[in-house]
Amino acid sequence: MFVILIALAMVIPASAIGTKTKTPNTTSPNPRTVNRSAIFEDGFETYADWLINFPPWTCIDVDGSPTFGHNQFTWPHQWEPYAFIIFNPDTTTPPQTAPELQPHTGDKEAMAVNDNNAGYISDDWLITPQLSGSYDSVSFWAHSYSSQYNLERFTVCVSTTDTNPTSFTMISTAPYIIAPLAWTEYTFDISSYSGQSIYIGIHYVSVDSWMLFVDDFQVTGITDSTPPVTTCTLDGTMSGGVYITPVTATLTAVDTESGVDYTNYKVDSGAWTNYTAPFIVSDEGAHTITFYSVDKAGNKETDKTSNFTIQFPIQITIKGGLGVKATIKNTGTVNLTNISWSINLNGGIILVGKSKPGTIASLAVGAQTTVKDFVIGFGKTNIVVTADGVTKNATGTVLLFFVIGVA
Repeated sequence: MFVILIALAMVIPASAIGTKTKTPNTTSPNPRTVNRSAIFEDGFETYADWLINFPPWTCIDVDGSPTFGHNQFTWPHQWEPYAFIIFNPDTTTPPQTAPELQPHTGDKEAMAVNDNNAGYISDDWLITPQLSGSYDSVSFWAHSYSSQYNLERFTVCVSTTDTNPTSFTMISTAPYIIAPLAWTEYTFDISSYSGQSIYIGIHYVSVDSWMLFVDDFQVTGITDSTPPVTTCTLDGTMSGGVYITPVTATLTAVDTESGVDYTNYKVDSGAWTNYTAPFIVSDEGAHTITFYSVDKAGNKETDKTSNFTIQFPIQITIKGGLGVKATIKNTGTVNLTNISWSINLNGGIILVGKSKPGTIASLAVGAQTTVKDFVIGFGKTNIVVTADGVTKNATGTVLLFFVIGVA
């Protein structure tokens, strides 16, 4: 062992503290043909050689330690801290033809190098861009460069939120996978994540090893190019083709591929609002609800509309004077019975008459009746009159027994 160390000292430059030496082996690549429906795939061929950041991938070097090198050839960023690098054996110095350095297919591959720190412990990530769709599986090829030290270790993880390493959940076998010398394909079922936006990460966790190579990464399934389908359901009492009560609108969006991200709506010429729960339209007149949904793949549905008219069978008129008076008229087409009503005053100083309920036994078509609330108080107040679910609002000023300026 002492003689070997002396020999290394003669061939390793002083700056190459992290260099390792290796006895060649005869590992051979095992090319394959990709023929599944791919949501995302990458053989790392399109990137410039020796990049250590190559979007859309995210490379995260958690430990930030220097990496090992090689005593027989060099490459850009050798010995520097990085997570993964685009490795091309044809452009090392000098170029390398050893089988164990050749990509699985093409000219390039992604490489992680063991970190040169206390314990030689690696903590590096190679993370896909955010993906969406109906997933089948994720697969890739990997192998250890050498068995002269420990074989390489890695895990495969999924995040449904972001690329922070703490957000990932391991989907590979615990505690880690040990990569053999020969190119080996690894496949993991991710169908349970269908309909969610996800990131997939290869977590490099080798200890006192050398180099891990990854190539021909692929996520299969169904790519989502179809927008959601949203329906609007209206709930209320109808008579003669119009609603005679306030209307509750429920929007239901369906997307069987990547899943619904959000739904927006607006009532008449109002502002767009994010839909979270059923909402009520209570004003009389003709109304239009416009709505659409967007799925997690970014597909937007064409705007849809739902048209309806509200015409209450009860018309309320509020007047002031000695207290508050409200005229309730049946403007519908059927006789009404057991009509609950109430008068409520909010604001000002109301000593008497802040709230008064009652019931009208019957009200024929076209008939009207007046209900009253005796009031004692001072100041501006809001007057709310309800009758059989219909609400009318007004404001006025209370001066002792009188209510003036009702509008």
